[in-house]
Amino acid sequence: MNIYLFELEKQWKSVLLWTASFVILMIALFAGVYPVFNNSLKDIIEVISKMPPEFTKAFAFDLNTMVDFGGFFEFSFAYLSLMGVIMSASIGLSIFAREKKVKCIDFLLTKPISRNSIFISKFLSGCTLLILFNLVYIIVSCFYGIHFGKTMMEMLGASSMMFLTQFFFYTLGICMAIVMKRIRSVSNIASLLGFVGFILSAVYNILEIKEMRYLAPLKYFDPMQFFTSTNDSIYMLTGIVVSILFLIVAYIRFIKEDVKAV
Repeated sequence: MNIYLFELEKQWKSVLLWTASFVILMIALFAGVYPVFNNSLKDIIEVISKMPPEFTKAFAFDLNTMVDFGGFFEFSFAYLSLMGVIMSASIGLSIFAREKKVKCIDFLLTKPISRNSIFISKFLSGCTLLILFNLVYIIVSCFYGIHFGKTMMEMLGASSMMFLTQFFFYTLGICMAIVMKRIRSVSNIASLLGFVGFILSAVYNILEIKEMRYLAPLKYFDPMQFFTSTNDSIYMLTGIVVSILFLIVAYIRFIKEDVKAV
């Protein structure tokens, strides 16, 4: 419990800052950009039609769907999820690499508490922060979604994709923190993971090769499926299974790894 509370205390300010940034950006997108987008649709279509099709695909511009709030929500999700995965990867890396980074992990593991308890306490502290963040994200998403004509069930399903996307990168961050021998900068690694994920999604959007979607983790949990009849359950299942595999690898390595003396 002490480790769980310690990690919450270390991370809550950062998560609060991320949450505030998200709320401000979501209000700007849903209350500011979307109404203007609808009112100026002809002008926007004229501008975007002059752009190369590869550019519009890469940056998720789809005017056929963006007129509806569901399509605009998916467009917004492409960029909000980039921020979300950087945040979640940063949490996973920070929680599990803190002692390694300051070279005191041997001190932590000599405490009268099992490695199993240490891992679980750290893991649950990160999950708690992600759940609290996503409660705020879901509330704001549902408020604007219902305001623009979507149902509560549609918005609950669509907005829950943020948690699953973040959980994937949270477990990836944990795995990297435990497997890597040295962690110099948590923010640099988290940002790299986020932008690599975004680039893979952009490449998939351009090439539209179905099999390549399995290599684009930001496409595993697509909110658009809740606004259409599309069935993306196979990709969701892939993302969940890979997340569990990351967690298993991290757990086994954490439990069995020998710690070098400093």
